[in-house]
Amino acid sequence: MNLREHRKTIKDSIRIKGIGLHSGKEVNLIAHPAPSGTGIVFEYRKGNDKASLPVELSNVVDTSNATTLGDGLHKIQTVEHIMAAIFSLGITDMILEIDAVEIPIMDGSSLPFLDAFESIGYTEFEETIDPIFVQNPLWVVDGDKYLVILPSKEWKVTYTIDFPHPLLKGQSITIDLNREVLKKEILPARTFGFLRDVEALQARGLAMGGSLDNAIVLTQDGYLNESLRYENECVRHKILDLVGDLSIAGRPIIGHYLASKAGHALDISMAKLVMSSVTGNELGKYKSRRIPLFSRKAAGV
Repeated sequence: MNLREHRKTIKDSIRIKGIGLHSGKEVNLIAHPAPSGTGIVFEYRKGNDKASLPVELSNVVDTSNATTLGDGLHKIQTVEHIMAAIFSLGITDMILEIDAVEIPIMDGSSLPFLDAFESIGYTEFEETIDPIFVQNPLWVVDGDKYLVILPSKEWKVTYTIDFPHPLLKGQSITIDLNREVLKKEILPARTFGFLRDVEALQARGLAMGGSLDNAIVLTQDGYLNESLRYENECVRHKILDLVGDLSIAGRPIIGHYLASKAGHALDISMAKLVMSSVTGNELGKYKSRRIPLFSRKAAGV
């Protein structure tokens, strides 16, 4: 990871279509280029209902099961997968126009977003952005769950999950997190869940878009899916979530992460702790500036 990177946006607009995990309905998302300093901003557009939601720690309103941004009236759910792709490509400025309250689930990973943004190319700005290198150990704890960051010149993670399932007890990995490793080893990892939980959610009208096409589904003693992309795909997806959540801080946070049974709540708590400890601002030093959304022709994906 370089000490300093140039800000970056995409060269042109691109349309991404998919279904919402909970609604099961089509979601249309159009990614637009944005000037340097804009940050990543969601622009909700549904008829006459419009809202602008910058991707900032101050706008995180929920971390149960997914990371949700909101302003009190509007919300955008499950931002972590697309944010992991945006961060891994070094994109710092972009407008994401969307007509639903949830990001399309796609195949349950960040890979479709990665492919879409790479296909359109980038514009690099003269302005730069500085990573944060933590100087002292920091940690957040919730019962037997924890997330620790140790000072390190390299960005890496040691992550352990421990679910009451024969295939997910003590699944662990240590991996470097440079951008190429992220693209090849982390972003393709799909989200996962248990069949009993999926059935309970669907009975409540939730997870209506969930299927074997966009998730790894576990039975009592195995997988419903015919194959996995990695033997330890589930723990890799937890790292994907961590990367996406931490990116909301607006600057890369470099160190050696030690995570055990962590999740979105601890991820966001760590991001806030770092910003408070290092920059003196719990919710982030850099605020994006709202840029009017102009009509653009978008390529379809």
